[in-house]
Amino acid sequence: QSRAMACSLKDELLCSICLSIYQDPVSFGCEHYFCRRCITEHWVRQEPQGTRDCPECRRTFAEPTLAPSLKLANIVERYSAFPLDAILGAQRSPFPCKDHEKVKLFCLTDRAVVCFFCDEPAVHEQHQVTNVDDAFEELQRELKEQLQGLQESERGHTEALHLLKRQLAETKSSAKSLRVTIGEAFERLHRLLRERQKAMLEELEADTARTLTDIEQKIQRYSQQLRKVQEGSQILQERLAEADKHIFLAGIASLSERLKGKIHETNLTYEDFPTSKYMGPLQYTIWKSLFQDIHP
Repeated sequence: QSRAMACSLKDELLCSICLSIYQDPVSFGCEHYFCRRCITEHWVRQEPQGTRDCPECRRTFAEPTLAPSLKLANIVERYSAFPLDAILGAQRSPFPCKDHEKVKLFCLTDRAVVCFFCDEPAVHEQHQVTNVDDAFEELQRELKEQLQGLQESERGHTEALHLLKRQLAETKSSAKSLRVTIGEAFERLHRLLRERQKAMLEELEADTARTLTDIEQKIQRYSQQLRKVQEGSQILQERLAEADKHIFLAGIASLSERLKGKIHETNLTYEDFPTSKYMGPLQYTIWKSLFQDIHP
């Protein structure tokens, strides 16, 4: 019903010449209004006839004077900024807004409650203005989508941490096994081979330390990100649990600032531990590396 009333009221704000919302509405002696440009162009086309008439009632005027309608212009301006279907569908709040009861409207663009009577229409022109009930449903939907994204991110971080911890254990186990293998191979080659053994063990320790450091740093970073993601989830859950619409909407403006740094994606990448250079036919590999020092 409110939408039908809005359409009916909008019809009253249309210029009968251009069939668009009045631009600088004027009158000139009868009760009809036109855009200043439209009626001026209409009279220019009548120049050869020497008459000036009203396109609505056909009443003629000798020298009509165009008088601006400030009241109608103000109505048009407010209609453009505040949709009538939202105004007609809104309820009045018991809380006073200066000299008026605040009409429950909400600007989705500015994320703020607005007053139809007090706020300047130009501030919200071209903005998405609706009533509080529709705004509440829309923002509830948006926040639930953000919460879903955070929950998915939380699951991703949890899985990433699980993989990293498993890799940490496997890397330690692999390094331990390689130490034994390298030690057994070099025991057969006396002093010269022990020098190679020492060099290879040092290289392995460097690879192990580098890999473990990388993994532990990522565990620390993902743990920190997980805590922030959980904090973001808690913030949104608290906001969504707020039943009072005004308190809920009043906190929307600061919500984005509170969520900064709380949203993280899971982009886990890591380098494989270089086990291949320590495995295979190890004695033959060692012999090839010592070919210049060995005389078969």
